[in-house]
Amino acid sequence: MSLSIGTHIYERLTSSSELKRIVRDKIFPVSTLRATTFPFIIYKRNALTPNLTKDRYSIGDNVEVEIVIADCNYSRSVIIAEYVRDLIDKKTGSYKRFSVMDANLISTDEAFSEDTFIQRLVFSFETETNI
Repeated sequence: MSLSIGTHIYERLTSSSELKRIVRDKIFPVSTLRATTFPFIIYKRNALTPNLTKDRYSIGDNVEVEIVIADCNYSRSVIIAEYVRDLIDKKTGSYKRFSVMDANLISTDEAFSEDTFIQRLVFSFETETNI
């Protein structure tokens, strides 16, 4: 169920006309799969921990997701990261198999590698099963 957290991420990120104006359709799960131009966004699930009752029934999951912004322009990479934060942090959603009950930014960092400015945001999501 919550293995599909990428659905929530993609839906939230592509809902913003401001973000689309900057990155166009360059929002990718896990990898770009091909060469692309700056700026772009990659998101991936880092961890998933089931929330179990004392009877060991799963009632949902805690999911950690990393969102990476890559750009050749530092200021623009920060602006994109701010858009991403505004679109994901504290936002919920309901989908066919699961609901996002809570979303929190838990860490950020930035780096520079091979002429690329990198902004990394890590979010924690609490989900519940809809089945």
